[in-house]
Amino acid sequence: MSETEPEIVATYRFPHEAALAKTTLAAYGVDAWVLDETQIRLRWFMGVALGGVKVAVRAADAETAREILAGDHSSDLAGIPESRLPPAPEDLCPNCGAEALERVRGRTSADVLRRIAFLLADFVLGPSPHQRYTTARRCRVCGR
Repeated sequence: MSETEPEIVATYRFPHEAALAKTTLAAYGVDAWVLDETQIRLRWFMGVALGGVKVAVRAADAETAREILAGDHSSDLAGIPESRLPPAPEDLCPNCGAEALERVRGRTSADVLRRIAFLLADFVLGPSPHQRYTTARRCRVCGR
């Protein structure tokens, strides 16, 4: 077998497991391919007979790929605290991009008029299932 020919390093029952294995190998710099995914998705009842969903790599990377897939990498995630997750896009200021939004406590005349308009629309047309009441927020950095 030549060094560039693909070699199957793992088989899985479900396509999402093979996709996860491919992503894990890609994180370690090993190119991988998922084989027979479409066959298993279309003929799920024949998954065992078809040999499952296969993950293949170059023959030169086969031993490294097997070691990576056999290892338990959950300890690598232990050092990442959940409090350090990136902020959601709605938590960033649309003007400057800072994560410094705060709720505005005082009501302006525009807020009062908007609420009256919503109440009148609810009374005349009935409540809208897609209507969303939002609170005003201001950026502490740029003031917008």
